[in-house]
Amino acid sequence: MAQGAFQRDRRLEPRVAGFAKLIEARAHARAKDPAAASSCLAHAERLQERGADGAGPAWIGFFTQSRIITDAAEVFRDLENPRATFAWHTMGGMPGSEFIRSRAVRLSVLASAHAQNGDLGQSLHMGRQSLEIFTRLGSVRGMDYLQVYSRSLARWRREPQVRDFMADVGTARRALTT
Repeated sequence: MAQGAFQRDRRLEPRVAGFAKLIEARAHARAKDPAAASSCLAHAERLQERGADGAGPAWIGFFTQSRIITDAAEVFRDLENPRATFAWHTMGGMPGSEFIRSRAVRLSVLASAHAQNGDLGQSLHMGRQSLEIFTRLGSVRGMDYLQVYSRSLARWRREPQVRDFMADVGTARRALTT
């Protein structure tokens, strides 16, 4: 779909086209295609920069360099490349309190990257922060991010702190869906 949106009309405003490329990068990452994901991500960045003057439809105003950084961190988490995830994270600060849901998303992504990197302590620390925010926000969608994160903990599934965390995620999910 993202490819179709991009190819359908070459006259798209740069940020609209860039967002289509960013979504395409996410899809390639989930399909475990690092070359295609990286290519689309670079293309999205170039298009976002071309449209940085703010011209174009107001609804695409969310497509900023910060959005690219957040999505790029997810791209490389999905590609199981924690080093690149951390590198993208350092390119833009953690979203603040005005974007608290985005902050929780980023925390869950970083928690996954720490688990991929073998650092269970830091992973659970960030995972717990993410869980607390998503629970406070009442975000069912946030629980989906925590499910993705939870898969990165599979090798430690017998560890008491991991079992406790998984139980807390389950409790939070049930509380939000009942």
